[in-house]
Amino acid sequence: MNRIFFLISLGVLAGACSRSAQVAGTEEPGMFLTDSLKRVVSVDTVRCRPVADELTLTGRVAFNPEKVAQVYPIFGGTVVEVRAEIGDYVRRGDVLAVIRSGEVAEYEKQRKESQHRLALARRNLHSVQDMAASGMASEKDVMQARREVGEAEAEAERLAEVFSIYHMSGGANYQVKAPLSGFVVEKHVNPEEQLRSDDGEEMFTISGLENVWVMADVYESDISKVGEGDSVRITTLAYPEDVIAGKIDKVYNMLDEESKTMSVRVKLDNRDYKLKPGMFTQVRVCGRGTGKERLCVPSHALVFENGRYYVVTVASDDRLTVKEVEVYLHSDEVCYLSSGVTAGERVLNRNVLLVYNALNAG
Repeated sequence: MNRIFFLISLGVLAGACSRSAQVAGTEEPGMFLTDSLKRVVSVDTVRCRPVADELTLTGRVAFNPEKVAQVYPIFGGTVVEVRAEIGDYVRRGDVLAVIRSGEVAEYEKQRKESQHRLALARRNLHSVQDMAASGMASEKDVMQARREVGEAEAEAERLAEVFSIYHMSGGANYQVKAPLSGFVVEKHVNPEEQLRSDDGEEMFTISGLENVWVMADVYESDISKVGEGDSVRITTLAYPEDVIAGKIDKVYNMLDEESKTMSVRVKLDNRDYKLKPGMFTQVRVCGRGTGKERLCVPSHALVFENGRYYVVTVASDDRLTVKEVEVYLHSDEVCYLSSGVTAGERVLNRNVLLVYNALNAG
């Protein structure tokens, strides 16, 4: 910063001396935008633009409910093993926990019985068919044996589906698997814990964070200033330099009973996982035009001192001049002015304060 101030001071003084020498006796000495000064400052033009109010809202990052799955125990039993912790990334089908259950043991018993019954039914069918071929059994006996085989096969298939759906691994154990890929955001189970199938508390909550929601609160007095489709710029405390662009995709047209605020939603892509649910955000809504036009300069072009605003203008001959301006509306990016400059004038918009101080010192 000291080096920049030195360059600016040197550039201003050099400009003043060189121009003074060139116009000696014909023009009052001044301070000018020299080539050395151009390396540390930038210039913008005063323009007329429709006034757009910018509304700043407080928001928070939330899970996308469409990507959240809560995992409950299917059968009661004892937790044998827990393989996932909060914050872990799991893929669909990964084992989260193993539970030993008496209900699973009963299903295992039924499966073995159905397999035994199916084997007996098939042997009986073969015997009846052989007997029918020798005239010792009727066609009705063959049809009855086939029906028994069909029933036994249906029961065996049903139990196989049950084992597949509930990830039963044989014996009395069954596996609790992740229904989708994502992060484990909640965990309410520990090894050796006793579980009941009618327990209302989930074992795990898994959420995919590739997409998140930002929910922002709008005070009653500002409801008319926001609507679906409005562009927003979002910043967080964790990454203050990163500005995320988005649009309001849903307005919840109801007021909270206590806070008297209305919620709006912004859906964001979050494939780098920077946004964490629970983060606070600042949501700047790019307001709609009021229909009025005002002179507009970048906010960085303003210098505030002693309760007044100033800009540094650049004349056609590169002379630098400090001018006081009256501010109509101020936002983070632009500032609308009521007076002090005219459309088409050039103003400095980078390192303005240092130039302003150098000019005042000069």
